[in-house]
Amino acid sequence: MSTTPATGRTNVAPAVDLAEGVRDRSGYLRPLESVRGIAILLVFLFHAWGISGLQLAGAPAPGLSFIVAGNTGVTLFFVLSGFLLALPWLKHLHQRGRPRPSVAQYLKARALRILPLYYSALLLTWLVTGNSATIVQAATFQFVGFDAFPYSVVWWTLATEIQFYLLLPLLMSLWLGDRRSRLLGAALFLGWLYAYVTLVLEADAGAAQQSFLYTKSIFARLPAFLLGIAAAAIYLRACRWQPVVRQLSAWRHGGLLLCLAILLLLERVLARVATLGDQQAELHWHLHHTWEAALWALFILCLLLCRLPGLGLLVNRSLALTGKLSYSLYLVHVPVLFYLLYPIRERLGAEVFPSSWWLYGVVTAALLLSLLLSWISYTIIEKPFLQLKRRIPL
Repeated sequence: MSTTPATGRTNVAPAVDLAEGVRDRSGYLRPLESVRGIAILLVFLFHAWGISGLQLAGAPAPGLSFIVAGNTGVTLFFVLSGFLLALPWLKHLHQRGRPRPSVAQYLKARALRILPLYYSALLLTWLVTGNSATIVQAATFQFVGFDAFPYSVVWWTLATEIQFYLLLPLLMSLWLGDRRSRLLGAALFLGWLYAYVTLVLEADAGAAQQSFLYTKSIFARLPAFLLGIAAAAIYLRACRWQPVVRQLSAWRHGGLLLCLAILLLLERVLARVATLGDQQAELHWHLHHTWEAALWALFILCLLLCRLPGLGLLVNRSLALTGKLSYSLYLVHVPVLFYLLYPIRERLGAEVFPSSWWLYGVVTAALLLSLLLSWISYTIIEKPFLQLKRRIPL
């Protein structure tokens, strides 16, 4: 959102000439709204699969891994956050005379984007469940897991996003500072990398639970954000190489093949995750998140820099609208899926329901209802605060 799904419109300075068809006159990166739509649909289908009680018998069929391991959409949201939120600092670096972003204004913008809808969701959950202890924890962005199920299933990602929001100004200050600042940044990065490998990638069985909690925080999800930042840096530099960008944009079939190759590699990674199972992959192959993030970052660059044939399949109004509603949709879709799917699953039986036509009809109805509720919450809660946010110079 700038985030799990919560990134708002992000503009690029008019001086940056993007590939034709990628931006409108305001510099708004249109493809990324559709990418956000893809991300939330992946997450929706992943939760629909899990709540339906569906099980894999062996390796997934080609393409099915994007549903079974659809929580890769969260990784995609993290990459998008790194990409979009780093742009103002990176543009300051690349464009002479452009003022350095104000940390105070940046934090104010983030608060207006995230907090109103999130705290509205917490208030509604408290009214429904009366679970005050969990709501207080969630309000301070602590990990609550399934303590307020089904509402709290996705809340951990918002805590991770907030941690990144607070970390980003420090990262950018070190990157844009003098030689000593960069050396300090490199030392801190190496220290984090050592701790990450030791506590997450090489954690023994006895530390598995603690390792799992690390994976639900910026500590273990930092690579996705960093890869998003790196993709933004590459993107801005590529935009300065005007002839190269234009040649790449004209290389239609080469760009299409590159995009397809990226998606095929991503499908192979997700197929292994699906075969292992979400929990086992999280505990014993956490590095898959980094592979996913790297491939999503390349996918974003491919969409922005290559003029792809048939781009309308990936960049269109329907996906862009879904991306626009993605923050609200992210918060409401699990309760909607649960309250629609679970009673029917219990009535028909766990073995009968997944193989019946009910599954497809109920999932479709859940998506439509989630979109409707998202549009209402976007209109009533998100939009007024987004209008305030857009007045903040960044």
